[in-house]
Amino acid sequence: MIAIVGLGPSGYSRLSVGAYRVIRSAPIVFVRTARHSVVEELAAEGIRLESFDHIYDSRDTFEEVYAEIASRVLDEAVESGEAVYAVPGHPLVGEESVRILLAKARERGIETRIVGSESFIEASLEALGVGLDSGLKVIDALSLDRVSPARDAGNLIYQIYDREIASRVKLALMEQYPDEFEVVLISGAGTPEQKAERIPLYRLDRCDCDHLTTLYVPPTAFEQE
Repeated sequence: MIAIVGLGPSGYSRLSVGAYRVIRSAPIVFVRTARHSVVEELAAEGIRLESFDHIYDSRDTFEEVYAEIASRVLDEAVESGEAVYAVPGHPLVGEESVRILLAKARERGIETRIVGSESFIEASLEALGVGLDSGLKVIDALSLDRVSPARDAGNLIYQIYDREIASRVKLALMEQYPDEFEVVLISGAGTPEQKAERIPLYRLDRCDCDHLTTLYVPPTAFEQE
């Protein structure tokens, strides 16, 4: 059995009770990354945690990283009879490592269960102060070459973790939006330091970006030139 747990977008206040109980009762919890505020809080409780951050430095692509993570978690489940794997946010929202792990677990006949917490989507909408009235499309920044934003709905573009990715996102969006089109850069959604800054599209790659950066592209009625 593999329990795949969501850590929420920030600290304890965003971690579900169910997720906390699973983590608290596990002999060891594998975390995709320790770059998450609740991981530090859990470690301070004496919970045994093992992160996979070191794998990112030893592999050339994310696909290789996630495949190795999945193999490590599966091996633990086989050897110990169970494993707990924890990821930021909700396991089924923007977590490619979870998709790979679920597929490999099915192939090997290993049972899984999802224990969710709040995702970055709720935290981002809270930072923006907007609802889902006009709809919402969620897009991985690395897939903008094949996935287009919606014109009649809001768009959340995640994984803008550095200026290089921000530049790629900007250029992709500029094929459909004017350079001056106003977008909202969300930093640290769900944390006490969260900020939503309105900027013209052309300035996107001049802003500081990290693993907690998401872009909101609002709905628009303009005609493409």
